[in-house]
Amino acid sequence: MKRYPIRAAKYAVYLIILFFILFALMRAFGSASSIDILWTTSRGWMFLVVVVIFALLYPFFGFTQKRLSFNAASRAEDVERIMAMCGFKRIDAENHGADRMLFEAASTAKKITMMWEDKIEIITDADGASFISGNRKEVVRAAFRMGTYIA
Repeated sequence: MKRYPIRAAKYAVYLIILFFILFALMRAFGSASSIDILWTTSRGWMFLVVVVIFALLYPFFGFTQKRLSFNAASRAEDVERIMAMCGFKRIDAENHGADRMLFEAASTAKKITMMWEDKIEIITDADGASFISGNRKEVVRAAFRMGTYIA
């Protein structure tokens, strides 16, 4: 929740840039009006309101935490191998033990597509339950692979 404002702002900027790219492409092919339509009509203002609403809702739906069906701390090497298959590398391994594993995207292209919200964290609590949290798409993909190959 502490990163919520940053994530919402990033997503709003991303949506606006995407819109202007699409608008420029439509303009280049002659099927769009002037850019002034955004500020002079109610449709333009409605678009801006929709961007703000999506940007505020995205952090709630775009990030998740899932429980893993195995103890990740005891299978740290397997977890690192699966995360490497998903395009992530472990960071801060010397500062954190097997109870807290932090991963980030291995390639710059993946970081860009994830808007630099590319951290995935796997935590094992004192009871031996492991949880994976981060970007919803990547968490679901990694949890599925771990359930298939490890559990």
